[in-house]
Amino acid sequence: MITKLRAGYDGDLKAKGKTLQKTQIIAITSGKGGVGKTTIAVNMAIAWQQLGKKVLLIDADLYLGNVDLNLGIRSEKTIADVVKKDLELSEVIIKTPMKIDVLPASSASLDLIESENEILEKLAEKFKRFENSYDYIILDTGAGIALNVLSFLLGSDKIGVVITPDPASITDAYAVIKVVKSVNKNLPVYLIGNMVNHADESDVLFKKMNLMVHKFLDSQIYYGGALLKDDMVARSVKKQRPFILEHPNGLAANAVRGMVRRFMQALTANGFASKNIFERVLETKNTQVEWSH
Repeated sequence: MITKLRAGYDGDLKAKGKTLQKTQIIAITSGKGGVGKTTIAVNMAIAWQQLGKKVLLIDADLYLGNVDLNLGIRSEKTIADVVKKDLELSEVIIKTPMKIDVLPASSASLDLIESENEILEKLAEKFKRFENSYDYIILDTGAGIALNVLSFLLGSDKIGVVITPDPASITDAYAVIKVVKSVNKNLPVYLIGNMVNHADESDVLFKKMNLMVHKFLDSQIYYGGALLKDDMVARSVKKQRPFILEHPNGLAANAVRGMVRRFMQALTANGFASKNIFERVLETKNTQVEWSH
């Protein structure tokens, strides 16, 4: 467990009841893969756009991303080209038919993995031209608690942790929340249920998790909503067509709109108001991390 990683956190950022920064950075993550994290991130991004917001969806699983596949688009250029070919982000960011912008990740590349800090430094510099261009930046992170994932989580304004009723998913989701709250207990974390049989099942999962967070971490989490088991969602994923567009009046689409409304309620709680997402990630990566066993 992390016991020390403090730089970059200045407490609650409040000014007359409002956050101090324009762009909201929302990280969607999970403790384990295969729980529908990317599907939820994609549909939430579109839901925000439907509210008239300018949205950038970043595939923050930098080396194994698949956001473009979920959207049914093909990315000819990726983050790798920003580094290897010194392209501008404007040449890589995709303007999609869904009216959201997407920054696609690259396929597995050993040389990129080995030069991660260099990548982030270049992205941080180039992103300065875009940092005030969006109302919302949605991060679809990798799963788990690897340091490169945690850096994105700890640099965000709010976090959504996707969970299913599977015991492994529950255990791993708590591990993510535990690490985040050990660093910054005031960072808003929402629990999002997926593939649940009924709404009550998701509510029970949330109440049990929140009780553990309160008892053992001296903090709290928020209820982010839930997606029920739905063949329509699975069919939409196979068609590479977001369900909020494929079935705009369906239960899943309405559930995602509810998630977005919940996320808009909480105030942010970090000290990164003047820094873009890649600057934040660099700062969290460079702070001291201590693990206790």
